[in-house]
Amino acid sequence: MRGASALQEVLTENAALPLRVFVVWEPVIVTDVAPPTTGALGLIHDLRAAQYWDRERVLSEDIVRALRADPSRYPLGDELGEVDEETIVWDFIAVFPRGALWERDIPAPSFHGFPVVRSISGLRQALGTATQP
Repeated sequence: MRGASALQEVLTENAALPLRVFVVWEPVIVTDVAPPTTGALGLIHDLRAAQYWDRERVLSEDIVRALRADPSRYPLGDELGEVDEETIVWDFIAVFPRGALWERDIPAPSFHGFPVVRSISGLRQALGTATQP
């Protein structure tokens, strides 16, 4: 929840940036049995953000599959430790360059970090450099 609030703060600070934000909620702990509540969803209220409930953790599995297939493309392995089929990617933030397409694999991010709340300064920097010509 702190990560969601921190992300909203960055979005508010950068209201003029032409961003598209995808927030994906997924079950991680045993109490995550249902989609996020209205209160949780309300933490991110920026109109540029779309929020999804990924009950089956499809996004996490896709990131893990891509990472295992080509670790050099996604410099996450050292931070995540050993990545196997049981790894769950969560509390994770990624910035993709304009025009990035998700084809077979998730595009390589220009910035990534986790947990979200600790990655906010890096996100601010990534958004600042992303607006440079």
